[in-house]
Amino acid sequence: MGEANLIEAVHTLRSYNLALTGMAHDPQSVSSWITRYAENEGKAKNFCQDAAIGLLCHLNNPIYAFNSLTNNQQLWSGIFGSAEQALVEEQNWQSTQVSQHTLTSFARMFSTDIQWIQQYAQSLQYPMDIPFEFFVNKVIDDLRTCQGSSGAGGIPHSPQTLSPS
Repeated sequence: MGEANLIEAVHTLRSYNLALTGMAHDPQSVSSWITRYAENEGKAKNFCQDAAIGLLCHLNNPIYAFNSLTNNQQLWSGIFGSAEQALVEEQNWQSTQVSQHTLTSFARMFSTDIQWIQQYAQSLQYPMDIPFEFFVNKVIDDLRTCQGSSGAGGIPHSPQTLSPS
C-alpha cells in the first residue's frame, strides 16, 4: 500500500483516462481497468491498488463508496481533485511549451546564419525591407535547385552546430 501522493494519483488518473479513451474500440476497457487495477493487487507499475480504488470512489463508483473504504483508500480518494487539476495545469504547460517553441524558433537561428542570409539577399539586390522570412524561403528554394558556385553556393558559409559540453 502506497501512501497517498500526487504523482502516483496522476499516474492512476492517466491510466484510467486511457481506459476511457479505449471505450470507443473496446466497450469493456473500463471494466477491464477496474478488474486489473482495483480488484487485483500489484498489477500496476506506477500506482497501487489503493490508488485505483480511491480514484473509483472519487468518480462515484457505487461499489467503492467512501464509507466502505479503508483509511488509506479514503486518503487516495481525497487527492484526486488535485490530480485532475495537475493534469489540467500540465496540459496548459504543454501548450505553452509548443507555443513558445513555435514563437522562438526563428530567434534561435544563429546570428552568423542570419548574417549569411542577409548577405545573400543583398547579392540578389533585394530591398532589405522585405520580411526576413522571405529571404529564408528564397535560400531554401535556391539551395534546392542547387545553383552550384553561383547564387547561394557563391557565398562561403559554415553552418553552426552545437558543440558538446
